[in-house]
Amino acid sequence: MRMFISVFILLACTACVAAEGSRSAPVKTCSQISLARPGFGAPYHGTVRNDDYKLASTIPDGLTGWGAAPVAPFHGFTIFLPSDDDRSSCIMFEIYLRVELGQRETRRHGTKVTIGGVPAWREDVAGAINGTEFTNVTVRFSHAHDREIDDGTVRLVTPTKDVSRNKPVFEAFLSQIRLVGQ
Repeated sequence: MRMFISVFILLACTACVAAEGSRSAPVKTCSQISLARPGFGAPYHGTVRNDDYKLASTIPDGLTGWGAAPVAPFHGFTIFLPSDDDRSSCIMFEIYLRVELGQRETRRHGTKVTIGGVPAWREDVAGAINGTEFTNVTVRFSHAHDREIDDGTVRLVTPTKDVSRNKPVFEAFLSQIRLVGQ
């Protein structure tokens, strides 16, 4: 059942990303990367554990991660950071089961880093959206366990003027992610 749901969500997400890609810019806003909104879906506080993905992650004190409805499968959450502009800064954490449907080329961009004990790739981009400069920091990783591979992304989206305030929160979040069962 988990595999069927994961395949469905992966295909649905791929369709969303493909549709968005035709009108997308290299830099994104929180509303472009996540459908989550504060007060809707499953709230996450403190340490979040998921046995299917063999992960543990800690939501920073005083903040809430917002995920899909409690009855939906876990695929991550979005943390909205305090800002001068309502919901303009966020950290998105997403993870899903890799389903390979044939030959695929793996192209990695950015700087090689480590997250939760596994290799990852980090890319920082900046650009303007509707006259506001935004910075996106994206970390992509793959986590092998139990003869499965999970792929994930952790992304900081923030107005560039707030980078000095929000990047330390992002770095602290990244540093405490634990991926086990390799």
